[in-house]
Amino acid sequence: MTSDVKVELIEIGHQMNQAGLSKPFIAAAVETAFEFEGVYDLMKLWVEEKVPAEKDEIVADIQDLINDCTQKEKVEGVYVRFDDLARIAKNIRGFKDSLRIKVDDLGGVGELSKKTGIPQPSLSRFFNSASIPHRATLLKIAKALGLSQVEIATEWSR
Repeated sequence: MTSDVKVELIEIGHQMNQAGLSKPFIAAAVETAFEFEGVYDLMKLWVEEKVPAEKDEIVADIQDLINDCTQKEKVEGVYVRFDDLARIAKNIRGFKDSLRIKVDDLGGVGELSKKTGIPQPSLSRFFNSASIPHRATLLKIAKALGLSQVEIATEWSR
């Protein structure tokens, strides 16, 4: 990566800071973008985007890529039968709904974002989807909510 690209990433990080994104998120984005071009590309898209909802989606995508790129241990996927997908999705949805109740008791997604450093758009996507959660996200949420890893661990986190 050239010095010009590194400086450009730092400048984008500064713009993200001015937009109110959390410093831990910005630092992780810039550090990850130094190594992974996909994060760099998303950060450039974020700067160019004018629609706030689209910018939020890009932030959520950046967080997903940060999680994927920085995962220390790569775990082989578990074979899931197609017939089991509806049951798994229902379990994930139920898990996230019960977790959301605890988040709302804490003060809501905005407060959770402050405590975890996870951007609010990423947390909103997390709670509004039935996708399999990232282990790193779950552990940050658990810590913010005062839950043990055992209470938050699931068989289908990745």
